[in-house]
Amino acid sequence: MSIHLSKGGALRRVVLSCDVAGCPIQVEPPATEAWRNDADARAWAREHAVGWTSDPIRQTDYCPGHAQFREAPAIGHAPPRPTATVRDRSGNPLNRDEHAERLGKLLVDGDRSAGRPLTLTAAQATVVARLLDELAGVYRGESLGTLAHELSALLDSKLRDQD
Repeated sequence: MSIHLSKGGALRRVVLSCDVAGCPIQVEPPATEAWRNDADARAWAREHAVGWTSDPIRQTDYCPGHAQFREAPAIGHAPPRPTATVRDRSGNPLNRDEHAERLGKLLVDGDRSAGRPLTLTAAQATVVARLLDELAGVYRGESLGTLAHELSALLDSKLRDQD
């Protein structure tokens, strides 16, 4: 969420952004008086953003398409973990755990196929392995991070075998 004072200071504009990772949707509810403080301007905007929901405890806002993310997960269930860039055909982020599972299956199925192997230079493989290490660090403890770590280790072992 961002708050802006309009030129001349007559109005305070608030722009709400959906807090689901990768969702580009924003809305600017009607502007409010400039004298309102930031907390009051936020409350005004949330009240006047048609179809939007918010979680006052986590201070998050959700567009109508992602309103279900407002609900806290049940005890024992992992909260939704959407991908930052990967989308389904409708443009919605995928669940990271399901995405990691699909990628893992793709690796297994790809090993069974008789396709021509792709060749990387040692420098390219090293860069890919370090990018995978970064991804593994960001998603530490998640299936996507584990998959990235395993692939990085596989690339590193292939590089050592070449030496």
